[in-house]
Amino acid sequence: VQGIVDQVLANEPSIMTMTTLRDFDEYTFTHCVNVCIFSVVIGQRLGLTKLQLYELGLGALLHDIGKMRIPKEIINKPEGLDDDEWARIREHPTEGLLMLFRMAGFADVPYRQMLMAYEHHMKGTGAGYPSNHRGRRIGLFSRVVAVADAFDAGTSVRSYQYKPFPPDEVLKEMRDNPQRGYDPLLVKALITATGVFPVGTLAILDTMEMAVVAEVNTNPDLLHLPRVKIISDEMGIPLDDPVWCDLSDQPTDGPHRTILKTTDPQKYGIRVSDYIT
Repeated sequence: VQGIVDQVLANEPSIMTMTTLRDFDEYTFTHCVNVCIFSVVIGQRLGLTKLQLYELGLGALLHDIGKMRIPKEIINKPEGLDDDEWARIREHPTEGLLMLFRMAGFADVPYRQMLMAYEHHMKGTGAGYPSNHRGRRIGLFSRVVAVADAFDAGTSVRSYQYKPFPPDEVLKEMRDNPQRGYDPLLVKALITATGVFPVGTLAILDTMEMAVVAEVNTNPDLLHLPRVKIISDEMGIPLDDPVWCDLSDQPTDGPHRTILKTTDPQKYGIRVSDYIT
């Protein structure tokens, strides 16, 4: 993944564009890089070629470029948007398409990248935006970016979302709620990469110990059994030294731990990044 992403980031026009985007809005910049990474991960699970992964990664990196044409006070508004402001937000896919079409250095870019910018909020059911009432088939790469975009957005702190959702809840909603309109095959591909409980998920074990998911199980049949770091005992007392536990490979002479539920790290004042770096 890193090699493909590095190759995408070495593209000179994309460097200039992302530098401008970072100056415009730090969150949008970070979000686009994350979406690029998640999209390439999904693409690898689909068996795409290196060239296809590069094209996918480049389009994913630039998918939100149209937001630079939206007033910053709307992009970063902490409270709910009114109807006029939502209408402006919904213009960013079209703005992105036009920006890529006109951008110096992108004269020969495959139209697929332009479509990713234009289609990533569009649904084949006619929902989403821009309008797709004719029910035209959305391109595969655009559907990949839609999944990556939704996962990163749901698990991130944003101007109007001070409390991100737990990663496993976001994946479950995307997988189980067909009204969201995400391609189930692509959601499944993401889950095979992140696991049912992605890295950084704070979990309560059935022993009432608290643990942070630190590694995803690479066995597709054991995605629900990651490697975790136990950080507190059954009484909630923090451990001086976290204990590694592979939930898929546990000794027969001790407790057989499983994840009972996940919970919000902010509720307990826990920085999960302290346990996964």
